[in-house]
Amino acid sequence: IDLIFRHGERFYLIDWKSNLLGHRREDYRREGLHESILGSYYFLQYHLYTVALDGYLRKRLPGYDYDRHFGGVYYVFLRGINPIDGPNAGIYRDRPSKALVAALREELIDSER
Repeated sequence: IDLIFRHGERFYLIDWKSNLLGHRREDYRREGLHESILGSYYFLQYHLYTVALDGYLRKRLPGYDYDRHFGGVYYVFLRGINPIDGPNAGIYRDRPSKALVAALREELIDSER
């Protein structure tokens, strides 16, 4: 996890990426970012990050509720950030479901095996 920030009541994760996805601005739009997320298994990485932050907030934030307090994950591909292309260029966003995070927590942390 490169950065955790809070905006209002919600907490967000950021992971900075310097990957070269190509030399065209189009390479850093949603489709190119999605391919990189899948091809590099970053989806696994950010699900683990989400489980870790969820666990931390469950212990540290009184009244914590995933739906109310977890805002999501941002993967920021630095080479794709360009104000000409708008605020979404080079930024991949996701918010894993509460049910998935609970299932991962159960399998990875809470299970007694």
